[in-house]
Amino acid sequence: MKNILPICILFLGLLQTAFAQNNCGQLFISEYIEGSNNNKALEIYNPTTNAINLSGYSVGRFDNGSTQPSQGGPIQLPDVMLAPNDAFVVVLDRRSVSGTGVDLPVWNGLQVFVPAVDSISGMIRTRVCDGDTIFLVQYVNGDNTMPFQYETTYKAEYDLQGKADVFACPDYNVNRSMSFNGNDAVFLISGTTVAADGSNIIDVIGVIGENPDNTIGQPAWVDANGKWVTKDITIVRNSSIKKGTGIVAAILQDTLAYNEWTYYCEDDFSHLGSHTCDCHTNSLNEPVAEVAATIAPNPTSNNFVITAQEPMTFVQVYNTLGQLVKNNSLQTVTYHQTIDLSDLPKGIYVVNIGFDKKRTVRTVVKQ
Repeated sequence: MKNILPICILFLGLLQTAFAQNNCGQLFISEYIEGSNNNKALEIYNPTTNAINLSGYSVGRFDNGSTQPSQGGPIQLPDVMLAPNDAFVVVLDRRSVSGTGVDLPVWNGLQVFVPAVDSISGMIRTRVCDGDTIFLVQYVNGDNTMPFQYETTYKAEYDLQGKADVFACPDYNVNRSMSFNGNDAVFLISGTTVAADGSNIIDVIGVIGENPDNTIGQPAWVDANGKWVTKDITIVRNSSIKKGTGIVAAILQDTLAYNEWTYYCEDDFSHLGSHTCDCHTNSLNEPVAEVAATIAPNPTSNNFVITAQEPMTFVQVYNTLGQLVKNNSLQTVTYHQTIDLSDLPKGIYVVNIGFDKKRTVRTVVKQ
């Protein structure tokens, strides 16, 4: 009973102080991923004509119909200047290759995948969204209580870790903002805490104060055809959308504006990192293609050389725990770069190669 008065005051305030936004005047959420295992990501887009410091903003969730942010409160975005017409990707921080259960790692493109087979017909299963074969990630010894299996063959289409600009919320017991499920209302705010009247809420995916499990008997919000919009899916904001929703609350009889979004298959990461918006119809910033780059020798005993078709700006090397073990910022124009692994143990490493507003990911094996 102690929480009733503050909640009522908050939502009475919402009725009078809905956050007014102008088209192309404020950051908004341009992509939402609620995928398999711990594949959770948000993309934040800058539709304005000015660079914006992300540290003035936070993301979070109202879980299971709550009107209070989840444990730990909103997670503040890093001190990074986001350029106009650029996007910033936040990914749940689960990267340990030994993780199991609720700590299974976000996919990094090195897991082992096999086609899913129907247990009755023996036929290979296909996805409803596009008719392609369903591939399932494999566990050690085929036991889903064990860690994932890994291999040396890198599959870019299954790499969500490589799309991240920042990883957030590594400990569920400390902060749960990025551990959202289909029945949690995910939000973007200015500042670091939700204002008592909700006036700093910029964007919401879902409905604050509603749990669709209770209202419609579904684990997600749905569209007019009953399709889940917030679970087992990737959704991308339509180019015609130029601002966030502001407050979306059950007490205001609001609903999820599903028609603002284009749906893609579960675990589709291909759209992350750039966004098309009518705020920048004359922009040259189209979704970028991967820059061709090779690594040789691979496997290697010590050094390897990266050869790229465009000048590189940085090279980062990560181990399979997701730890940054090499960070080379390149101050001169170079199409060839030697990386020394002599001080690192044998194993598989992920190489993140930076270009001008582009990025390519490769793997290398040290023997």
